[in-house]
Amino acid sequence: MSFLRLLPLLMSVPVLVACAKAVKQAHDNTRPLSSLAGSEWGFDGVDGPFVQFRAKGEVSGSGGCNNFFGTYEQNGDRLILGPLASTKKACIGPAMETERQFLSSLQNAHHVEATHLRLKVFAEDGSELLSLVRRDWD
Repeated sequence: MSFLRLLPLLMSVPVLVACAKAVKQAHDNTRPLSSLAGSEWGFDGVDGPFVQFRAKGEVSGSGGCNNFFGTYEQNGDRLILGPLASTKKACIGPAMETERQFLSSLQNAHHVEATHLRLKVFAEDGSELLSLVRRDWD
């Protein structure tokens, strides 16, 4: 086979290597996430409370029984949520207490550690309030 026939194949190798590197970086779940906008988080393996961070500083979600909405501000790892408002349906069983704790943890957020698949929310004193997993990751 002549060199001229192999030239297009040889020229495509660097492009394929670059594409593979870009795909690997996009799926590197340990890299810090710089913005929460457009992400949704909940508890691992539990269908219940979740929080969605939207564009323009809007936040919404469910406490497991009631829906909530409000605002957030993120500056690096610093996170301020609230005020939050929610619907006021009564729930039976432990759902109300779970919801109360979840919403309280969100409103007491001081800073976060976020990767593409995990979000940890911390209080001002450094204690961990929530450990959530990404729900909208494809």
